[in-house]
Amino acid sequence: MAGVKALAKHSAILEGTVALPKNKSLANRALILQAQFPQVTISGTAKSTDVIKLQEALTSSDANIHVGAGGTTLRFAMAFWAAQPKAHKVLTGTETLNRRPISALISALNTLGANIQALGKNGTGPFEIKGAKLRGGKIHLSEVPSSQFITALMLIAPSMEEGLTLSWDQLPSRSYVEMTAAQMAQMGFKVALEPQGVHVAAIHNLAPCQYTLEPDWSAMGFWCEAVALSKSSNLFFPGVRTSSLQGDRKVLDFFEPLGVRASFSETGLELKKKSTLAYGNLTYNLENTPDLAQPLITAMLALKQPFEVHGLQTLPLKECDRIQALVDLAKAMGVEPSATSSTIQVKAYPEHLLPLDDVLASREDHRVAMSLAPLSLLMPITIDAPDVVAKSYPDFWDQWDQFL
Repeated sequence: MAGVKALAKHSAILEGTVALPKNKSLANRALILQAQFPQVTISGTAKSTDVIKLQEALTSSDANIHVGAGGTTLRFAMAFWAAQPKAHKVLTGTETLNRRPISALISALNTLGANIQALGKNGTGPFEIKGAKLRGGKIHLSEVPSSQFITALMLIAPSMEEGLTLSWDQLPSRSYVEMTAAQMAQMGFKVALEPQGVHVAAIHNLAPCQYTLEPDWSAMGFWCEAVALSKSSNLFFPGVRTSSLQGDRKVLDFFEPLGVRASFSETGLELKKKSTLAYGNLTYNLENTPDLAQPLITAMLALKQPFEVHGLQTLPLKECDRIQALVDLAKAMGVEPSATSSTIQVKAYPEHLLPLDDVLASREDHRVAMSLAPLSLLMPITIDAPDVVAKSYPDFWDQWDQFL
């Protein structure tokens, strides 16, 4: 991925309408269920690369399938093909994706009767899958590195002979599992979610259902960041409702202290810039909303707002180490953060932030790239590999450029 995007210093006045992309997490879940149960129809289209790659992976007749850079795509496609009798597939992705942790999911699927082998060194990809009719039953997972492992198993559970009962000791990002359970229930699947486990019943005759995709609340985070850094804003987001299955709906609460005022109408959501109090320190726990870390923390750095953020333990395992990306950004701005594998904090700021004269690395991570864009409201910046935003928000730069 090549190229750079230079952004001149913006007027910091934002007025207009923004059509958010459809949520790729909900779209990916719906695609897996639709692939098993043709009675499911999906209303709305998610154009993100991750969704397109998953759709291709689910329908491909090729023995070798390249899933791109998406962890969700690999994990969901692996679970799907593992549950398809007589299927024989080899899944691979980018070099970075092939190294991301997936052994716990492979072990769980193999325990349920699948046949999956990692063909790379030390349990890395490519991954060979010989599909089978999975019986289901009960399985316990002591440590769950990603909520996507639980979701992947839940999504194929209705096609198992006995359904599936999962239990676990500890679960990161539980809100995503709650979203999966709620979405499946809306579509007619029988799901019982408990604090330490979930049961998904086998389904043999699903009633026809139409599922309507929601706008993506995680994408809203970058626009909240922009409003927070602006002098004046009045942005309208059509079709965004107060009710949502997405945990990232909390983005409005997180950004309210940073100067973002939200108001809903029958037709959508309006964001405006408002005056704020001087907060000595803001503390957040993003364990259930880790995708909001990049825009929220970048905004606080730019505003010189002291903060402490916890619950970031899944960030080092994303498309890049997102904690390290934030640490490096802070240092480039002349700020000295304190960070661990799950936290980051800043207690003090210099009188003036340093200009970001060097090309800013997107690290080929869509959320890193989009979180950098609002910094142009304060200073000119240049971002490398800007097209990476297509992973979740293909129209982001076109929409951003309308405000220049």
